[in-house]
Amino acid sequence: MTKKLMIFGGSGFVGGNLARHAQRQGWQVCIADNRPLLGSEWWSVNITDREMVEKAIQEIEPSAVVNVAAVADIDLAEREQELAYRVNVEGAKNIAESCAKRGIRYVIFSSDAVFDGKGAHYVEEDPPNPVNFYGRTKMDAEKAVLQAYPQAVIIRVSLVLGFPVTEGNSFFASLESKLQRGQEILSPTDEVRTPVDVITLSEIVLELCEGDFSGVIHVGATDSLSRYELSRKLARRMGFDEKLIKPQVLTGATTGIVGRAPRHKNGVISVAKAQRMLKTHLLSTEEGIKRAFSERHIRTKIFDMELGSESDG
Repeated sequence: MTKKLMIFGGSGFVGGNLARHAQRQGWQVCIADNRPLLGSEWWSVNITDREMVEKAIQEIEPSAVVNVAAVADIDLAEREQELAYRVNVEGAKNIAESCAKRGIRYVIFSSDAVFDGKGAHYVEEDPPNPVNFYGRTKMDAEKAVLQAYPQAVIIRVSLVLGFPVTEGNSFFASLESKLQRGQEILSPTDEVRTPVDVITLSEIVLELCEGDFSGVIHVGATDSLSRYELSRKLARRMGFDEKLIKPQVLTGATTGIVGRAPRHKNGVISVAKAQRMLKTHLLSTEEGIKRAFSERHIRTKIFDMELGSESDG
């Protein structure tokens, strides 16, 4: 029997990569989003509409559901709090309730932004204390989802590395675009993250979709580094002058930058639980970067081959 994966938010950066990886692994993929992803079945779904969510899941009958749909821009969430709450909390709960009725595996993404960043090596059981509204929505979504469906899986990530399949909010793509223009980039030295590459993350999501784990799990690299260090690594890897990356010294949650929401300082999450229970091997940041670039190279070769075939035809 063919496994069917339904991805809410599947046309974005993480969702698009997950969709492509799932297809390689033999899953039939259905994208539930406000725009399609080429090569996948597509449903236009507004997750804040409970009846729309219910109808889509009932008709698609997926084996597993993954929710990456969110107002993930921290500054936008701070400005548009009503919208962020509807999407990040109420939307997540709508999907959970529909999956719970049918006993469908449900995996949802959360964030290290549920923590205040004053500590380090946060484990899954540490109490949330977000410093911005985005983090609050993720904290509330976790509670709402597990209350509606205790068998759900919540993946907390710190920062996802990689390139989008088509479009989406990718740190790599944004950085590369600015560097190509020769733009100097201010990057925080005191915002530490525990990143994971999008391919390893996709493998973990699919493993969890077929497993029986429930509750919260942290997924990231086996090491952590500042956004400044990461940006310099990437500039070198992309062949640009790393001097274009300038240190931006902030003061933790209080940045003093107009229009910028507060940020948690230490996004250092412990991945010990994931290392114990997952078959998928967690990588170092350096290994994750290499994998992300390797995946991009493979996609470019495939795209060039397809263009060549069309030209020959």
